[in-house]
Amino acid sequence: MTKTKLSPQLMRALPDLLTAAAALYVGYWLKKGYQVGDKVAETATAPAGQLWSDFSAWAGGWQPVELTDLIIQPWYLDNNYRLTDEAYKTLSKAYPKEVEHFFSNRVLKSHYWHLIGQPIRGF
Repeated sequence: MTKTKLSPQLMRALPDLLTAAAALYVGYWLKKGYQVGDKVAETATAPAGQLWSDFSAWAGGWQPVELTDLIIQPWYLDNNYRLTDEAYKTLSKAYPKEVEHFFSNRVLKSHYWHLIGQPIRGF
């Protein structure tokens, strides 16, 4: 077995490589420590954050949204009983089942024309 000598370039670069490896190792553990601290802080401040959120909502007059009965207003439809683009976007988000039931390709089915302007309950 023969002994191999390290090149002088490698010998000069070795301290830099060790320093870089040590920096990566320390950075890894600092990141892990930060993540643990972040989770602890999140858990510790969650009740205060919820309390602040509730207070600011109350002070700002916030109330939960309640869906009302669907009313197909005359201005939602064009002359061919077809929903306008804006009405379709709004109604399909709030009442997707009803829109699918009462409309065919965004056109109000003829046997539901009498419901225009009337509240539709219990669907």
